[in-house]
Amino acid sequence: MSATNERLAALDPDWESPAAVTLGKTVLEKDAERGYIRASFVAGDNFLNRGGRVFGGFLSAMLDGLCGHAVRLTHEKPGTPQVTLELKTSFVGRADKGTLIGEGWVRHRGKSIAFAEAELRNEAGDLVARASATFKIGA
Repeated sequence: MSATNERLAALDPDWESPAAVTLGKTVLEKDAERGYIRASFVAGDNFLNRGGRVFGGFLSAMLDGLCGHAVRLTHEKPGTPQVTLELKTSFVGRADKGTLIGEGWVRHRGKSIAFAEAELRNEAGDLVARASATFKIGA
């Protein structure tokens, strides 16, 4: 995280990164005690691959953002840096343009490593993709 972004995050824990804004992220629910986040994303025409479906890289970015946000909610000090060490994404359904709803939660958190998971669903509630991630805290 850049020094500017660290300052913004420390001043406003709800500050979103430019990447999250690009993905059309809107937080719908969050619970810091559980390390849980629910958010929507807007996938427009510019998110589509040649087959007319949402490009998997965008879905992975959304899932990484959900996992990361869930971990970020558990930090004692706002603005604590973290970095994704590993992200495994499974694409299990069709993702068309429109609104996607995602949930992310922390599975386990230690002092310097956290494990999180996330799922993305279409507006009908069908599972589109899921991910698991490992984060280094204080990176």
